[in-house]
Amino acid sequence: MTSNNSNLYNSHVEMDMRDLFSITFSLYNMAEGYKILYRKDPRSMIPKKLISLYFDKIKPNYARMIYSFKKKYVANEILLEKNDTIDQRRGLKDVYDFIQNYDVNNNFDILTCTLLINSLLWKYRDQKFVEDTKEREEEINKLFEEAKKEKNLAKYRQAEELRRNFNATSKQSKIGGRFRTKDEEVRLLGLDIKVPSSNEAIIFMNTFASKEKKDEFNKYLKDDVFEYINYCIRITTEMMRNQPFLDGNKRTFRSLLNLLFKIRNLPPVYIKTNERTVYKNALYKAMKNNDYGELYNFYYFKICDSIYELDILPYQSKKDSSIIKM
Repeated sequence: MTSNNSNLYNSHVEMDMRDLFSITFSLYNMAEGYKILYRKDPRSMIPKKLISLYFDKIKPNYARMIYSFKKKYVANEILLEKNDTIDQRRGLKDVYDFIQNYDVNNNFDILTCTLLINSLLWKYRDQKFVEDTKEREEEINKLFEEAKKEKNLAKYRQAEELRRNFNATSKQSKIGGRFRTKDEEVRLLGLDIKVPSSNEAIIFMNTFASKEKKDEFNKYLKDDVFEYINYCIRITTEMMRNQPFLDGNKRTFRSLLNLLFKIRNLPPVYIKTNERTVYKNALYKAMKNNDYGELYNFYYFKICDSIYELDILPYQSKKDSSIIKM
């Protein structure tokens, strides 16, 4: 990370105050690393106070916080869902390029951004499918022409069989940005959360295009920062529970959460593989029992983790290098 990418280093507060932030977040990280805080602070008073102080005094710039975030996040997110292909990594990188470059002064539309995120997630898979489909179609047409020219009935029947199979599979060409339309039995998180029907999921997603939902978002955007955080967690979790897309729902809505965080200048967060169980247990309680307490707390800690990793560590590195130069 370059020296210009620490909000703490570039802030106008006194050096002593900056050092105090550095020490405080370092102590937080040590305690959180040993799971002391998470066990003994169930109401998350410590991370909430740290977040409040940080945003009140430092007034961070999101562009600096995301500088070193993308590579680290993409690797961890793919591992979190145990999916690891080059196309998926490239797609998720494009998602975070979009988030990094998104102009928060735009008239934000949740539904449009969600569709775009899912489209970008599957961009390279979909492009490859289109290219493969075109190649298969050319091969089948060539086989038909050869069969007619040679008057070869066996080859003609082979071409017909290939065409039937092609027509059946080509209908599934695009994954990105497509809502599911089939009502297959789906159990979320491998547990007993039954996913709503495809029709119910589509209706739910389309509510975010309504004036009521847009007004609701704007209300929370102007509200207390923790009310906004909680709102963003609730709506992305509810979207996830509906599983509206053909694939990549959890990655899509975790990415959307980070875009929502950007709009309020909150740092992007990611979930480490060793946090998978804690995260999924909290997610399960929210989806199954509408009990969001643990999930809210989980994300308060994650925001503090990101502040430490994306801002405090670069500050310490810059300060150390300055001391060495002296």
